[in-house]
Amino acid sequence: MNQPRQSLITLFGFTFLTSATYSVARAVGVSLFIARMGSDALPAALAASAILVIAASGLTHLVNRHVSPRSTLIATWILMAAFTLWLEVMIASDHHSVYLLGMLYVMAEIRGCVNTIYATTMVNNAFADSESKRPFVLIAAGAPIAGILMGLLMSYEASVLPDTAWLKLIIGLDTVTIILMRWIPKVPPAKITSPDTTKPAANKRRKNLLKKGLWSMRRIPASPAIYRYRYGLVSLIACNVFAVTMVDYQWKVITGNHLDAEAQLLTYFAGFYAINDILIVLVQFTVATKLLDRYGIGMPLCAYPLMLSVLGLIALINQSPLVLIILFTVGQGMTVLKRSMYDPGLTSAYGVLPPRIRSDTILLIKGVVKPLIEAMVAVGLLLMASRMNSNQITLTWLAALIPWFLLSSWVAHTYDSWTSSSDDAPSVSRLKLSER
Repeated sequence: MNQPRQSLITLFGFTFLTSATYSVARAVGVSLFIARMGSDALPAALAASAILVIAASGLTHLVNRHVSPRSTLIATWILMAAFTLWLEVMIASDHHSVYLLGMLYVMAEIRGCVNTIYATTMVNNAFADSESKRPFVLIAAGAPIAGILMGLLMSYEASVLPDTAWLKLIIGLDTVTIILMRWIPKVPPAKITSPDTTKPAANKRRKNLLKKGLWSMRRIPASPAIYRYRYGLVSLIACNVFAVTMVDYQWKVITGNHLDAEAQLLTYFAGFYAINDILIVLVQFTVATKLLDRYGIGMPLCAYPLMLSVLGLIALINQSPLVLIILFTVGQGMTVLKRSMYDPGLTSAYGVLPPRIRSDTILLIKGVVKPLIEAMVAVGLLLMASRMNSNQITLTWLAALIPWFLLSSWVAHTYDSWTSSSDDAPSVSRLKLSER
């Protein structure tokens, strides 16, 4: 088998297995925590997971700069499998320990973080020079396919298998993942390149930035328009993450209040995620590309906050528990729009920035802004959620939709104007959105 095909199959398998493990861990962690601890304890779990996810992301980045990603990959999954085994033994004897259930909840979020980091890194290492984007699409498809299969399995078996059986399944999937890592291509750790004597000042600056880890914080000479656009993107993401995190919290609280039994919660969450992944796959491979190419990025960027605002206003008017769970299930189900169209549209929005500023902006948003906003929301909920009723929480995230929508409109308009005029575009790729 030739090397590209082997890498494709191996990385698809890695994405599938790690996503399957995350799907099970997420459904079990959320359902057991809410069922046994109650929704009042959820803000503390959100705060802990947000802080530890930031720590895990930073530690992973630091280690990968000095050690081969393949070595840290194997070590990470061995540690996660061992920790899950320990949780399985402890939870079997102490069913209602808030610390154990909290660790189970947090561990699922950490898995999602490291899955994204390693999958993105390895796919780019293997296929960065590929002229076709097909490998990226095929490998990424492993995640929703795994979510569908695991969600259907858990929905069907939730009332039959005990919670410890699902933890054993996680350990089994981790073991298969570790075995698969034998065929993952080796990549050397990132190191500072030797200085170019023709550009001593630039190389000295680059070396200092690498040592201090301040790539995303240092201004790079560019026009004011580029920086306005850059910080418009940052502000848009901040409003987006704030509102989506609040909706996710409220959805879990309402679901926990409506469904009491562990089996019901596990069936609900597993079934929800499975249906979501089915719809994401269908939209991704049918209409998403055509709609983005035809209507541009403004349509998904603006439609998402508008649709959430309609659901939020209905929730303020009708406080029936049944109506609320339906509304917030639909609201959380908008991740179909987010993952199939909004995220690709937002990714394309970075394309008009000069390459260096683009990479720094992505690092700033993904590595600092997004996890920081999630942590701030979690800590805020920890301090204020017990003093706020459902309407007050809804009004809080509804207020964030206003700047989110305005910033989305401005970003889309700026993107369209820069891509339609070569004279005004600082650095524009002429690819269609489907080719990015």
